[in-house]
Amino acid sequence: MPKGKAHKVIGTAVGMAVATGYSYCVERDSANAWQYALGGGLGGYTMARLADILEPVEILGPNHRGVFHGVALNGGMTAVAYKPSKEFLKYLIDKSRALDRNDENFKAMLYRIMAGFVIGALGGHVSHLVADSTTPMGLPLLY
Repeated sequence: MPKGKAHKVIGTAVGMAVATGYSYCVERDSANAWQYALGGGLGGYTMARLADILEPVEILGPNHRGVFHGVALNGGMTAVAYKPSKEFLKYLIDKSRALDRNDENFKAMLYRIMAGFVIGALGGHVSHLVADSTTPMGLPLLY
């Protein structure tokens, strides 16, 4: 079973990778890719442990995978959060562009880091579930 440290390392790497990929492939912004990557790493690190924070192995034991590790809850939450997350990400990117046009580059950088955080958080959480799904215990459908 992947331990907390492994989840943090994997989540950080995946968060950075998906945020950097977003910067290069979607935004076509290679000059600021490091800002997205920084935010992605922070988001990936933060969210890679979410399921284990909500269902701690220290309290629930080694068979701690319940509803927060469940495929149904995570799939449902993804469906519900997709549109608001997409709109929030668009807001962050549009705001960073407007700030760049006004020569407020530091503020624009902060918005790109926040955008990277949002993208990386998703990657970090998914990396946790994928890592846990490769173990003999797998992931529960519901609980």
